[in-house]
Amino acid sequence: MRKYLIFIKAAIILCLFIFSIIVINYFINSSILYEWNESKLSIVWMVTIIYFTVTFYLLLYLVSFKIFNIFFISMIASGTPSWIFLYFLELFKIEPNFLDCSIIRDLIVILCISILSPGLTLNFIKFIKNNSNHSKKRRFLQKYRIHEGFVGILFVIFAFFLWVIRLLLIQHEVMKNQLRIYLAVDTILLLLFLFSGSFLVFRDLRDVLQFKFIEKREVKENSMGTTVFDQMTPDSIKFFSSPRVPIYHIGILLNSFAVSMIIHGTDFLSMVIFNLNHEEIVLIGCILCFYGGGMIGKDWYRIFAKLYPELYQEVEEMLDELRK
Repeated sequence: MRKYLIFIKAAIILCLFIFSIIVINYFINSSILYEWNESKLSIVWMVTIIYFTVTFYLLLYLVSFKIFNIFFISMIASGTPSWIFLYFLELFKIEPNFLDCSIIRDLIVILCISILSPGLTLNFIKFIKNNSNHSKKRRFLQKYRIHEGFVGILFVIFAFFLWVIRLLLIQHEVMKNQLRIYLAVDTILLLLFLFSGSFLVFRDLRDVLQFKFIEKREVKENSMGTTVFDQMTPDSIKFFSSPRVPIYHIGILLNSFAVSMIIHGTDFLSMVIFNLNHEEIVLIGCILCFYGGGMIGKDWYRIFAKLYPELYQEVEEMLDELRK
C-alpha cells in the first residue's frame, strides 16, 4: 500500500511540474504579446498566481516537510537577490538584449510569494521547537517572562503602522515606479509582522484573554519537562490541545491567498472581474492574513506533531503523566 501511495504522489508531482512549465511558458508569451494594461494580461496574471499558490500548497503535502523547507529556503535565497539585481538593472535602464528583465522579475515575484505562506508556517514551528526551552541562558529580562501573546499584539500594532506608511507612500507616483523597492520592503515587513503577530496571539489566546502579558519567572510546583518544553504543569494541557477539526490546512491556504492579495493587488484579483481597486484588495488581504495566521497559530500543535513525531510522542507521554 505504501509503494502505491508513493507512486501516486510521484505521478501528481510530475503532473504539477509539467503543468508549471506550460503555465510559465504561457505567462511569458502573454507578457510579450499583450500590453501591460490589457484585461487579457490581467486575467493571465490572476490564473498564474492562483495556479502556483495552489501548487505549492499541494506540494506541502506531497513531499516531506524537510524537503519542502529546503526548497522554500533555496527559492527565497536565490529569488530575493535576483529580484533586487533585476530591479537595479531596470532602474539604471540597463536592458540586456538576450533578457527581458521585467518578465523574469515578475515571474520571480510570483513564485516566491506563492510559496511564502507554507514556508513561513514550517519555520515558525521550527522556531518554537528551538526556542521553547526556558532553561537556556537568556540575557534579556532573565527574571521575567514575556508572554508570546503580548509580543503578537505588539507585532500586529506595528503591522498596522506599516500599513498606514504604505498608504502614504502609495500616494506618490515615484514610489510606485522608480522607488518601488521601498514600497516592496514596507509591504513584506507588513506581511511578516501581521502573520507572525496573529500566529502568536491565537497560539497564546488563553493568556491574552486573561491579560497575562508579563510575569515573574519562578519554578512551578509539580512541573515536568521534555527535550523542548522544560516547564510543563497541569495548566499546560490546554496549551497543547488542538481544535477538534484540523484548521491549519485552511489557514495555510487562506494565508497564501491573502499574501498574494497584499503583494499583487489587482494583478491577483482582476479588476475586470471583481471591480475592486488595488488598495481595497490589499485591505481584504490584510484581514484574511490575520485570520489565516490565527488559524495556523491555533492549530500549531498538529503541525508540530507532523514535523517532529518523536518529540510529539515525548510531549504526549508527559501530558499523560500530568493528567494523572
